Amino acid sequence: MSQVLLAQLGGMALSEALKKKPQQTQELWMTVFGLGAQLGLLLPYSRLHEKEADRLGMIFMAIAGYNPQKAVEFWQRMADMNKNAKVPEFLSTHPSDSTRIGLLKESLPEAQQYYFP
Repeated sequence: MSQVLLAQLGGMALSEALKKKPQQTQELWMTVFGLGAQLGLLLPYSRLHEKEADRLGMIFMAIAGYNPQKAVEFWQRMADMNKNAKVPEFLSTHPSDSTRIGLLKESLPEAQQYYFP
């Protein structure tokens, strides 16, 4: 079951449980639930997808004959360019630049196995 579907089902269950409560109470709890689902369930899952895409991207670029080390260098340059435009990682669908660079470095040995210059 997808995370979005789980969040929707949770919202429906909460809505049903609150249907006899005052409108303001319902709105408050639905807002809290929505924020909790977004920050606790959906955004971390989206970051997980991004991490996997980066790892596979390095492998594919190595298979295509491109040096996977260049992905690390690219994100280091991106981090330098975006120093003043930081969104906290827990509010983002993407890993922070420093997290992404660290994960790319961890994945580099695996990707290098496919690189034949």
